[in-house]
This record gives sequence, C-alpha cells and structure tokens, in this order.
Amino acid sequence: MFRSSNPSSDIVLFEMIDQQSEADGKAYIAALEALAERREPAILIFRVAGFINQDHEIRKQAAAWFKRNRDRLDIFAKGLIRVDEGHHHGDDDHEHEDAEDSNFARMLPFAVKRTDSLDHAFELARNWAVVSNG
Repeated sequence: MFRSSNPSSDIVLFEMIDQQSEADGKAYIAALEALAERREPAILIFRVAGFINQDHEIRKQAAAWFKRNRDRLDIFAKGLIRVDEGHHHGDDDHEHEDAEDSNFARMLPFAVKRTDSLDHAFELARNWAVVSNG
C-alpha cells in the first residue's frame, strides 16, 4: 500500500507498507510530481514497513524523478526523515544501508535522518532547525 498525506503545512508523509501494487506505484510517482509543485519547502517523512517489493520500473521512475529534480529539491523540501519499521525489498541491496550515509542521501541538498517510529519522526520534523544542524 502507498499513501501520501500532509499532516501539517510543512510535513509531507509518504507511507509504503507491505506489497506495492501497480496502482500504488503510479500513486507514488504522482505524489512525487505533486511534491515538486509545492511553493514552500516541507520536511519529507518516508515511512516504510513490511515487504515492499516495489516494481523495478517504479524504482527507475522515482530515481529519474529525483535526478531530474535534484537541482531544485531544496525549493520544495528542507529535509527527509526515513521511518524504517522493519521492512525489506526482497533483495539484499538495502538490508544494511544507513539512511543518513547512503548514496541517495549524499545526492540530496538537505539532511537525511532515520528513525524507527513515526512519533519520533514527527518530533524530529517539529525540531528540524535544531536536528538538521546537529
């Protein structure tokens, strides 16, 4: 399941939980496109849980979106918090990846933090100015 929401005006929440259908993949890409339309930057919270098994084509499209928008990411995003609730992709590529020091994080123009609870992610987001500088 994929779901996106705006819990507050400066937080965008993407949730990827368990098996991702074709419709979930399309919704994810559409949510990324909507994110790029923001006028004020938000903290992005990516919550991932369970066996994601996201389609390879969707992963390629998402990677292309990030690459295409790389130079303007900081216009609509001021940071990313990954909430890892014990998920896996069905391969070993991401098993031991540190979200704060991954290749993905290094290409982003803002801080990336990782936590294992949604409550903690919201706490980090509320205190982002302090967290991202520390």
